[in-house]
Amino acid sequence: METPRKTPPKVTIPRKKACAPCSQSKVRCDQTRPYCTRCEKRGITDECAYEESATQDTGRSSSRGTPQVLNFAVLDLVCTIDPEEVRNRWLKLYLPMTDQTPKSYPPNVTAFLSRILKAYSLSPVRNGTLPPFVHFYQQAPPSISTPLANCLTLARVCDQPLPGSQPAVHDTLKREMERLYSEYTSYGEMELLAAFQAYLIYAMLIYFHFDETRESGLQQAMLNLQDMACEVSRRGLVSTAELNHSRPQWESWIVAEAKRRSIYTMYLFDSLLCARDGLPTFLGTELRGVPAPGSKELWQATDRGAWSLAYNGYLHKWGSDGQLRIDELWPVPLEFSEADIENRRSRVDHWVSSLDEFGTMLFAVTSMTSKHLWYYLVQGHIVHGIVVEAPANASPKPASASNEQPFSIFSKPEKAFIIIIVSTAATFSGFASNIYFPSLPTIASDLGVSVELVNLTVTSYMIFQGLAPSLWGAVADSSGRRITYICTFLVFFAACVALANTRNYATLVAVRCLQSTGSAATIAIGSGVIGDITTRAERGGFMGIFQAGLLVPVAIGPVIGGALSSSLGWRAIFWFLAIYAGAFLLFLVVFLPETLRALVGNGSVPCGDIIRKYPLALYQHRYQRRSSSMPPQQFSDLPPKKPINILASLQVLVDKRVVPIIAFLSFYYMAWQVSITVLSSLMKTTYGLDDTKIGLTFIANGVGAMVGTISTGKILDYDYRAIQRKCAAAAATTGREVAIPLDTARLRTVWVWSAMQVASLLVFGWSLDRRVHLAVPIIATFFTGWAAMSLQSMVSTYIVDVFPDRSASASAAMNLARCLMGAGGTAAAMPVIKGIGAGWGFTLLVGVMVAALGLVVVQVRFGGRWREQEREGE
Repeated sequence: METPRKTPPKVTIPRKKACAPCSQSKVRCDQTRPYCTRCEKRGITDECAYEESATQDTGRSSSRGTPQVLNFAVLDLVCTIDPEEVRNRWLKLYLPMTDQTPKSYPPNVTAFLSRILKAYSLSPVRNGTLPPFVHFYQQAPPSISTPLANCLTLARVCDQPLPGSQPAVHDTLKREMERLYSEYTSYGEMELLAAFQAYLIYAMLIYFHFDETRESGLQQAMLNLQDMACEVSRRGLVSTAELNHSRPQWESWIVAEAKRRSIYTMYLFDSLLCARDGLPTFLGTELRGVPAPGSKELWQATDRGAWSLAYNGYLHKWGSDGQLRIDELWPVPLEFSEADIENRRSRVDHWVSSLDEFGTMLFAVTSMTSKHLWYYLVQGHIVHGIVVEAPANASPKPASASNEQPFSIFSKPEKAFIIIIVSTAATFSGFASNIYFPSLPTIASDLGVSVELVNLTVTSYMIFQGLAPSLWGAVADSSGRRITYICTFLVFFAACVALANTRNYATLVAVRCLQSTGSAATIAIGSGVIGDITTRAERGGFMGIFQAGLLVPVAIGPVIGGALSSSLGWRAIFWFLAIYAGAFLLFLVVFLPETLRALVGNGSVPCGDIIRKYPLALYQHRYQRRSSSMPPQQFSDLPPKKPINILASLQVLVDKRVVPIIAFLSFYYMAWQVSITVLSSLMKTTYGLDDTKIGLTFIANGVGAMVGTISTGKILDYDYRAIQRKCAAAAATTGREVAIPLDTARLRTVWVWSAMQVASLLVFGWSLDRRVHLAVPIIATFFTGWAAMSLQSMVSTYIVDVFPDRSASASAAMNLARCLMGAGGTAAAMPVIKGIGAGWGFTLLVGVMVAALGLVVVQVRFGGRWREQEREGE
């Protein structure tokens, strides 16, 4: 049974003194343990001995001179991360990180980190201690490895080089690094770890001890280090017992802990190099879930008994939640509740209380990365995963404190809630249009006019649906989203009341135009809100949610309209819309914050007037509780407020950067609207359905459209990331930043959806023409809706990406073009069908759609070039 020891043993570390035979002969000794190479070749190993003074304490005292013998042959380690992400970390320098903010390294942090790492590289020579990422049992026989022993020897040469010897020493270090890198894949577990640590120490020695002109090789050295770190990680970073919250084998823990500490040191050194070169550096998200450095008691335990006892206490301390993870030292996620923050604070406090010098250094650097440590110690706020309570006499925040603003203060749940609100608001345009379709024959009969004339009210509605957002979009981009929403809903409410009381055809046409003016802009304003609060990488998914909301009325609007018209009369439709609009307006006023970046920045800028101030102030209060160290943006930081420009959407409409794709979408939208508009009349004349059953036939179209927009949102995000990875590979080859081709990233699958819409419209037209079973045209409308909304989601996201600062006006421009085209198509649809039949009528329409595909070719080929020309012109 092993006897516990209170302190670690002495560890033999090479000193300046040669062995006795080499010293007597006055020749150079390579000081290899246990016998130098010269004595071994001469067969005098029995005489090869080092003076007692060469044995140094590792910074600890021991009652025994030799450490225990450990068996590192069988280790129970697993890899819990993707090691390839460690290898490819350097690629992030060549592409903008859309999901992270680059870490900021103030000069004091850089200086602090530089001092610490320099001390690590020379600690064996100057202090007689190993760097705190090398465990002392790695240098205890029989675990001692040649790469690390040679490294510690060469470190002494770098500390006190002879005059004029620096080039030779530098070349020696480089040759040793090249040898280690060429052989590391063939090493065993312990030798690979030693080679990685040695290579890291060599890189730091070169950085801290040689001229700037010789540091050009460090970039390649860092790439090699990441390759070696990938292999080290692949062989395991965590013991299986650690994952199960039980005590691991001591040898396994030593190796896992040394690996983790070495990799953390490599990341810090990489950050130091990036800060020196002015390059961005990001959180090591690829290490998420890896344990943070262990306690001082565990790392410095001298024998198995002492370590086992310490680890039992360690398990009891951390409980079922397990030890602290490295990602718990990162900034607090915005979606964290107060309880989550308190739990994080408590865990970090437990961890800090038992740290050694390495853990303390890591905690200090992570705390100071984007905030000053002084402020962390004095002020009560959240910094990198912890909450500190401020003392009563705390001083105000220093003006020089560095604070990085997030793109938006809204957490993901808050963003989702806001998008649900604007999606619901956008449904009014669809409800007012689709709820009307089943009652068209009934309205014509009640007002004593033909169905063709009532169809013209659909045409007039679509004309103003295209024109109104041009006005409201400009107001929303200048005066704010909330005030524009309030105005549009008041107009819509008044129009619905007037329509419910209309008595003649002329009034019906006029007030339908007014209703369209009030409802149509909600789509453009909603797109603007999404552009305000989302980044490009996440925008596709959120646009999918938004577009899905638009399709609820497409699916259920005709059903509701048909039911109301059959039971209460067609006027009940507009009373229903009036009540719905009034109730929702109250909800919107209470819960929707102002988001226009020209007014509130990322949401943190306080507003003065009552309409914009609430409920934004409540969201700002929640954000300050999550991140009270982050001051609000200042008005001086905001982009200049734009004057109201009612021609803004027209300017976008004629902008060559988007003309081809908007024209393409307009043709396909027109074809979709034609199929919806003629559906009620053809179902009544062909199959003899009443209003209620006609309303049910619209469900398939709406469901298909919902499926399309939700799935396309996911596809858009996937495509963007796929193109981003390809650009990263190209950047790695060329060594330069490669811009992401927006046209390819957003429009890659446009051909699939175009083909689906063309085929489904052909089936729809000819099935009605030949009077086949009712199920066939209904199923065809499902695929038509799916394809049409997939195309619309793609183009909407693309246009917001091209005009992020004019998102509402850009959406209004697209809406204007497609609605005017749709109005023309629906006006001509019934006369054409009556003249040549539904089959040939839709065949003619499909021919136009196929020709319009040429516009996509133009957009993909020239869009990027046109955007580049516009940037150069600016």
